Amino acid sequence: MTSADRSDSTIGPYRLVRLLGRGGMGEVYEAIDTVKDRTVALKLLPPGLAGDDAFRARFMRESQTVARLNDPHIIPIHDFGEIDGRLFLDMRIVHGRHLRARIDDGLRDPGLAVHVIEQVAAALDAAHASGLLHRDVKPENILLDGRDFAYLADFGLAQAAGQTRLTSTGMAIGSFAYMAPERFGSETPVSPRSDVYALACVLYECLTGSTPYPSTSIEQVIAGHLSRPVPPTGTPFDAVIAAGTAKDPADRIASAGAFAAAARAALTGQRPAAPIPAAPIPAAPIPAHAPTMVAPKPVPTPTTAPRSNRARNGVIAAGVAAVVLLAAGTIAWLYSSGTGGPDTAAATSTLKPAPVTQTATVGGTGTVGGTGTVDGTGDRSESTLTESAHAEPTPVDEVSPVPGLGAGDLGLPTPISRPSCNGQAVTVVYNAVTPGAYAAEIAAALARYPGASYLRTDHSCASLKQSENGNPVYAVYYPGSSPAAACATTSRLGGGAYTRRLDDVTPVGTDIC
Repeated sequence: MTSADRSDSTIGPYRLVRLLGRGGMGEVYEAIDTVKDRTVALKLLPPGLAGDDAFRARFMRESQTVARLNDPHIIPIHDFGEIDGRLFLDMRIVHGRHLRARIDDGLRDPGLAVHVIEQVAAALDAAHASGLLHRDVKPENILLDGRDFAYLADFGLAQAAGQTRLTSTGMAIGSFAYMAPERFGSETPVSPRSDVYALACVLYECLTGSTPYPSTSIEQVIAGHLSRPVPPTGTPFDAVIAAGTAKDPADRIASAGAFAAAARAALTGQRPAAPIPAAPIPAAPIPAHAPTMVAPKPVPTPTTAPRSNRARNGVIAAGVAAVVLLAAGTIAWLYSSGTGGPDTAAATSTLKPAPVTQTATVGGTGTVGGTGTVDGTGDRSESTLTESAHAEPTPVDEVSPVPGLGAGDLGLPTPISRPSCNGQAVTVVYNAVTPGAYAAEIAAALARYPGASYLRTDHSCASLKQSENGNPVYAVYYPGSSPAAACATTSRLGGGAYTRRLDDVTPVGTDIC
């Protein structure tokens, strides 16, 4: 049952001025805190939730965590608790517009999109470092003031890392259009990479004006997240978005900051302002042993199964269950007021159906580890980057030199390497073969493989394939202390990783393992 508009009334010390938005998770009012004499955004949760002991305890705990966060891009929580039988959040009110409104107005500015993504990523990294997941990253929860300073809202209904993907009341938090595959009931735990997935979907929408899987059918949206690659944007960001929306979280860019840095590299091709950070959280630390993350894979054809089939039937069943919950009205969304004119941005959100369109399936822009499949089982002899001893055409150097850096250097925080051709063994985890996308692809791969290096094969050893269709090949790799060590790393990484000896005598394509 929808509560009546309580504008011009009081609750506790607050005088409610006007209703800003309402939905299943309550109402948001512009209010006056009469004790502190300031205007705030006051969120009042539904009355029944205050009587749910488990929900109330989680709400109090997580609100306290958010209130301790100290990041300029997170809307501050002034106070929280219970008044007159209602759980509440007292937040700073931001006068501006939701990113949703900017997108609907035709925002297609890649520079502004990356600027916003960087700010939201900073907020997410701060939350993740405190063990908190947002779970509802979407344009409606990104607020922009008149200077395009971004705030990430609705952290008060976020989820502590390690908890379930459904709330104790059975309500799924998060808009389906931005939800990572593991959110739909798989055995894979929800993690910061789930927020990275949503952030990548937001970048996609900023560039195209559409969500990755636009449909009025929730079933079709869920099916897209579970099994279809994100369609291309036709921009240099495609490789970065693909890396941020990998179906398996282990294949996804590890942190929001790393995703933002890769997006910045795709935009400018220049050195990012800061090194790409790693962001493990206390609830899910990164193992201390050698990296176990798998490189991004080529985009599958419609008949190719995704690499990860873990609990696939369970995931689909959970997705259907989520649709049933939505139809029954038990999945809560907080709707914006929809009034005309400039928005007063508070923690409001809208799930807006998009027209039904045909989703295109596209081929990949790069080759991962020399494999042409996405399930990690492809025969290396069938690789897209077929390595052979046949003569290659002279590569066309389409990589613009970065001033002040060595030949072939892409201007990333990790400089290009030139390992000795002395017979040492290396594990290759990613190959970039698309002119114009080298910097973005390599930045994303280096973010996924901490401690890895990259080289340009035609500036390296003759045992590596020197070009692909006349274009340079960039490879991301781990050096091995010995052939046995390199082979062990290759075996551990699996997927399309392979081992090569660096010298000028071993035939191209020889796998020493």
